[in-house]
Amino acid sequence: MGLAPALLEEMVYDENGNNLTGTFMDYLLPTAVETPVWETDRTVTPSPHHPLGAKGIGESATVGAPAAIANAVVDALWHLGVRNIDIPITSAKVWKALRDAGVDE
Repeated sequence: MGLAPALLEEMVYDENGNNLTGTFMDYLLPTAVETPVWETDRTVTPSPHHPLGAKGIGESATVGAPAAIANAVVDALWHLGVRNIDIPITSAKVWKALRDAGVDE
């Protein structure tokens, strides 16, 4: 859930405010091809606040994951002079950030 906004999802508009990424042909969502292989396990921690013990599981990843991924990328490029990259972090944005920082090779 957090990988997509950090690396893939971007809504782009033209100068008139028309959405240029309004279909799945223009707006990439992650599939099994783009996502890493996750090692998962099962834990049972029922919520005491719900009669069935149910609780949400997917929503929290969208809060911290994009910032963590962006910080990891900036941290990896810090020694080259990169101090910020806006999400989604595309290859074009990384290339531009490197060029702006004076990296030419």
